[in-house]
Amino acid sequence: MLNQAQAAAPGARALYLGARDRKQVTCTGEALVVRNERRQTLRYPLERVSRVVSSTVTDWSGDALALCLRSGIGITWVDGQGNALGTCYPQQRRHPEHATAVELLTESTEGLARYHNWLRARRMAVLKHWGSTQAERISPALWEATKRDWVYGRRFTPHLPLALQGHCRAWVGAQLAAHGLQPQLWGPAAQPIDLDHDLSELLWADMNLSAGSLADTSRPDESATTLFERWTICNGAALVLHLHSLYRTAMQSLNQVPSE
Repeated sequence: MLNQAQAAAPGARALYLGARDRKQVTCTGEALVVRNERRQTLRYPLERVSRVVSSTVTDWSGDALALCLRSGIGITWVDGQGNALGTCYPQQRRHPEHATAVELLTESTEGLARYHNWLRARRMAVLKHWGSTQAERISPALWEATKRDWVYGRRFTPHLPLALQGHCRAWVGAQLAAHGLQPQLWGPAAQPIDLDHDLSELLWADMNLSAGSLADTSRPDESATTLFERWTICNGAALVLHLHSLYRTAMQSLNQVPSE
């Protein structure tokens, strides 16, 4: 069964290298060293870093990249609008049973149909979570309209800063790597299936449907990065639930349903 991964030491946090000024990242044997245009130098011990979100104006040395990969730290690059451009994942030294089952799930036509049914069911789970936490704000008409657009049409209106979407994609990528899962699956016709995108979409919708409560509890001076980190602390288990549900679906497809 899936357990929430502990890829870094307790207290480790994401390292955000924003685009306010150009930075250079080098390293020592045990830390990342970041220098900015003002010649300020900051040192980040690896044991305190869970993942890295880097702007495209940050220059990385090969040694620093290799050090992150050897330490199991994924790096996601985002553009000036906060869109995730890509992620550098550490090489997996293990291939757990659930990862194999998930990869095999979408390789057949029947399995791919199961995957899409699972994804629709998870969109419904997101909607139900919204209903349980925002019941006083949701009219029957709004519920039905949102169900039609989100669950069946895979559409919703975002309310939060788009920078949060890039942070969400980066966080999902790091969690997939920690669970031994690849960000991309393959269909029966060798078509790519972006698991990281699908999971990010579920979390992004969950964040936006709860935008009212997020706005109520945020400070005027609070950055998008701080808001996202606070959201993951309170709601990070949602991704583990999605992964656990996917694992069970994959095992059912292989006629190997794990016991509770």
